[in-house]
Amino acid sequence: MDGQLNNTTIRHLITTYKDIAGFLVFIAILLQTGIIVSNHLQGLYDSFSPGELLYVVISRSATGFVSSLIVAIPLIYLIKYLNIFFPWGKKTLIRIFIQSAVVIFTSFLITFIVFFIVKFFSHGTLGAELSLLKGTVTYSVTNLVFISSLEGYMFYVENKKATIEEAKLRDEIAQIRLDILKSQINQHFMFNSLNVLSGLLKRDPEKALLFIEEFSNIYRYVLESIEQSLTSLDKEVSFIRSYLYLQQIRYGNSLKYSENISEKHFSLSLPPLSLQVIFENAIKHNIVNEDNPLLIQIESHNDELIIKNNFQPKISKFTSTGLGQKNIKRRYDIICHETPSFYLEDGYYTARLPLIKK
Repeated sequence: MDGQLNNTTIRHLITTYKDIAGFLVFIAILLQTGIIVSNHLQGLYDSFSPGELLYVVISRSATGFVSSLIVAIPLIYLIKYLNIFFPWGKKTLIRIFIQSAVVIFTSFLITFIVFFIVKFFSHGTLGAELSLLKGTVTYSVTNLVFISSLEGYMFYVENKKATIEEAKLRDEIAQIRLDILKSQINQHFMFNSLNVLSGLLKRDPEKALLFIEEFSNIYRYVLESIEQSLTSLDKEVSFIRSYLYLQQIRYGNSLKYSENISEKHFSLSLPPLSLQVIFENAIKHNIVNEDNPLLIQIESHNDELIIKNNFQPKISKFTSTGLGQKNIKRRYDIICHETPSFYLEDGYYTARLPLIKK
């Protein structure tokens, strides 16, 4: 576990530094160019040839980049820590205070160490306090400017990534909704339902009117819920009862259904039309006849919905694509990062859907 954590941390750091490497190169070149121009104006490079001057620019820029990278390591950790516990807009003043205090203390510590080393080797004591104060102020101002620039750039990078991810997510949700709509308004279901209705109109007009009512309830729910991320379990179960009513007119006693849902769970939520996908798959992939009736059971337990059916698969040349299950899993992942499960156990095919508290 520790090894995985370390590898994850290392990969995250590599990604982070790849993102800001170009920015640090720019900062290093900018700062070093400024220093070199200042020194040149003071006549320090008058005797240098163009090649020597170019070497100074490249070497100092490379040194500045490495130094910036080293300084950036603790600053990145500091920024990420503050983003979690002291985010901008919520604890702004505390964040500014902590950030400034850490930078000033670090600058003083670095200045003190450098000053102590210089003093130890030079045995000088004149202007000690002034040098220490001047060095601390210089480092503090420089690091405050640097951390502000670094934080601004990190915010820009993260915001850009978030914008791209948001666009991808919007496209994915739109595609998921389209797939759901296609799966609900499919030709086979429409054709079979209209055939059943045609037969009912001739032999049982009253039952045909009830069939039409349930049929309209199904498609009203589909059209109303397609744009929603979540729906209540109460509405979803009401929809699935209408759906099963139509299917039971077609299959008769060959299709059985039992329901045991706790009253407290009806107010919880799940992605709309999830149950329809599971029930449709159960009917499509299993034998349903008088000799082998299909029983679909639904119950709730520990904020989870459990749907199971006796497993009696059809012998078919067509293999399941699993698209419906993938669709449900992806919608859960987008909404709440919960994971539904599907498995075969003790002769029953079982689906477990987490119930979501809004």
